[in-house]
Amino acid sequence: MSALNISSPVSVVLVEDDQFLRDSLVEYLGLKGLSVKGTGTAAGFYQLLEQDVFQVAVIDLGLPDVSGEALVDFARKNSEMSLIVITANDGLNSRVNCYQSGADLFMGKPVEGQELAAAIISLAERNRSRIAGDRLDDGSDMGWQLNCKSWSLITPNQDDIDCTVKEYRLLSMLAETPSEPVRRTKLLMALYGRDDGSAQRALDTLVRRLRQKIQQYWDDEGSPIRTVYSVGYLFADEIVVHSD
Repeated sequence: MSALNISSPVSVVLVEDDQFLRDSLVEYLGLKGLSVKGTGTAAGFYQLLEQDVFQVAVIDLGLPDVSGEALVDFARKNSEMSLIVITANDGLNSRVNCYQSGADLFMGKPVEGQELAAAIISLAERNRSRIAGDRLDDGSDMGWQLNCKSWSLITPNQDDIDCTVKEYRLLSMLAETPSEPVRRTKLLMALYGRDDGSAQRALDTLVRRLRQKIQQYWDDEGSPIRTVYSVGYLFADEIVVHSD
């Protein structure tokens, strides 16, 4: 199966502490049309999740800071990513533990790039179909919606807008009081843990980028994120938050 057959590049995060293997796989998967970001540590993995949304995670078990199983468990509980585990220890107990943690697929090393690319594309397409089916089944014509599993904002027209972790946290706070402003100080402390010039600029940038994302799909009445001067920000409509 070729990556050129899918409508948009599959986004992948690859966690592998062997730099040579990591760089080789990132290069190969990129040539296959996938959008891949790599890191060698669990800390790097969590940092990448703060910055972007991924459809598939490829995780090595033998990481230097945290067991890969912990990353699998975290990703399963906090996202809708498909999860592939790679490891040199491909014994039965290791495989069983990984599946119990929530892995979709287990691959022993050495990993063949062609097989990994095919697995990534297959899992991503299956997951896209499942998510689309879930949305049809749950009667999703309910205005704005926030999905805590996929970190996405769904417009009344059913357009799906991927959010970073901070964008999602901002929206979830605004969703608590629709059409009522959330004070700027409260947002700063929740998102950045401080209220200073640097954090204020970061919040302004966060809001601007999120508005730009939304306006790509929803420009009927401008962005629903409104500035209440000298107070903070509000979302000018109700948001239904889906927790499952």
